[in-house]
Amino acid sequence: MNDVSRAEIISFNTDNDAVCAASARISTTEGNSAEIFLKSQNNEKNGGLIRKVLASGHRSVIEHAVFTISFTNVSVYVEQFFIESRLASFTVKSRRYVDFSNTGYYIPENLGKESADLYKEYMDAAFLAYAKLLELEIPKEDARFLLPYSFFSNFYCTMNARELIGLINSIRNGRGKHSEELQNIAEQLIEQLREIFPCISEEFFGREDGEFANRSADCEKMTKLYENETGKVELVNAPKEPAKLLEIALKATGESVKSPKELLSDRRPRALEQLSYSFLIKDVTLAGITHIVRHRMQSVIVPPIENAVPKRRVVLPKTVEQNPKAREIYEQTLEKCDGLLSLVMKNSELCRYICYFALSGNLLDVMTTMNARELLLFIRLRACSRAQWEVRGISERMLSLLRADYPELFGLYGPSCYVLGNCPEGRMCCGKQKEMMEKFGK
Repeated sequence: MNDVSRAEIISFNTDNDAVCAASARISTTEGNSAEIFLKSQNNEKNGGLIRKVLASGHRSVIEHAVFTISFTNVSVYVEQFFIESRLASFTVKSRRYVDFSNTGYYIPENLGKESADLYKEYMDAAFLAYAKLLELEIPKEDARFLLPYSFFSNFYCTMNARELIGLINSIRNGRGKHSEELQNIAEQLIEQLREIFPCISEEFFGREDGEFANRSADCEKMTKLYENETGKVELVNAPKEPAKLLEIALKATGESVKSPKELLSDRRPRALEQLSYSFLIKDVTLAGITHIVRHRMQSVIVPPIENAVPKRRVVLPKTVEQNPKAREIYEQTLEKCDGLLSLVMKNSELCRYICYFALSGNLLDVMTTMNARELLLFIRLRACSRAQWEVRGISERMLSLLRADYPELFGLYGPSCYVLGNCPEGRMCCGKQKEMMEKFGK
């Protein structure tokens, strides 16, 4: 393998087949779980049993096989595709704290010279402007809005075999089938899985033949939005009688009915999971979307990254807006990239790679549904003064709508210092606890 767009399984269960075969046997075999696992070790019938169970449609047995994957120098487009998977764990190199000036970017193979030159001109212009903004001491979290979605990401992902197989098949024949880079990643993983865990080979569907689709050449005029114009939130669905529903949920747990304040101090406030709220969040940057989707316990809908390109809506962060030199660089780069994009959209060879031309500051609308327990965690983390400004503003708007809907409960929500009465950040504490208590106490 080369160093570009590489996915390597770096850790996995040493007894994958034994564990999965034992789980297949336990429902129909005499003996306790320890005994059944012992009988499944080094059992030559394990593979056949697992294949038989999978063929009958019972795929939960392979959820006991777990893999950790190292993604090396994949585009952030690939990262976004993977981190939208709900049943997986991710750790990603932060764009808020790490300088990406020299990280490099993905270049599709087999581009003609004219197309390759146009592709590199666009990417190099964006990277150069990013580096210049950092020299002007623009925060990395704001300079990154100029980074194109071709830039290299490195991250770790851990998921079980069933989820990984589903994701690979989604790449081969689903929403990832038009990405050559994703196809390459999928083939790398299949090759490794066939060696590590061969009994699941039949679970991989063959890839459909066909040309990669080109995107429409229709584009809107570029629009710049200021910070306060982004991340608008609508509460589109909420329980009709949340207090009554919460009371029923508490009784169902077998616990005595608690006040909202008592419930929030509980280590396992399960009753909160029965209150679900749906939000439409408009004009979120692609960078901001990554802060939202990394919360696992939600149902989130993110449009294809490619949709952000023809809309040409992009944020102008306040730190750039208030620095004349930085603003000049930022806007000139946007104009240059916009002009180059017009040429790209007329280039049939490059249109298929339009996702890589999306800038991290491009805007999309997303929808999410979270229960009150996950909202407690989301707002505790994202309303904190140390959170990135965009997702902080979104969490505060969500909280404002929730308080208007059910003030007895959500009046107690806020950043960790407000909910817990103290800051859990240690030496990273902002030192503004008094101001935060006053702000969220209103």
